[in-house]
Amino acid sequence: EWLRPYTDDVIPELGKEKNVKNLVVVPISFVSEHIETLEEIDMEYRELAEESGIINWKRAPALNTDPTFIEDMADMVVEALNEPAQTVTEACVANNA
Repeated sequence: EWLRPYTDDVIPELGKEKNVKNLVVVPISFVSEHIETLEEIDMEYRELAEESGIINWKRAPALNTDPTFIEDMADMVVEALNEPAQTVTEACVANNA
């Protein structure tokens, strides 16, 4: 199940019912630009926003290859490798259960 409320339900509510004219969308579920951010958010949701009376639509960029983000991800990988949630033996036992 996706995060709620659904974007395509909220946009008309903001524009038509709450008279919002300016909206910045922050795609918190995505760490990089891809077809869903570029096509769905930038095009389909922008069109829905304009139809709903929102005249100034912006999307915050995803983190992509921001150096701080990449460093944090690398640190998390190293930490996970140094302290796995399961030992190799535990993982083998769990896979054979």
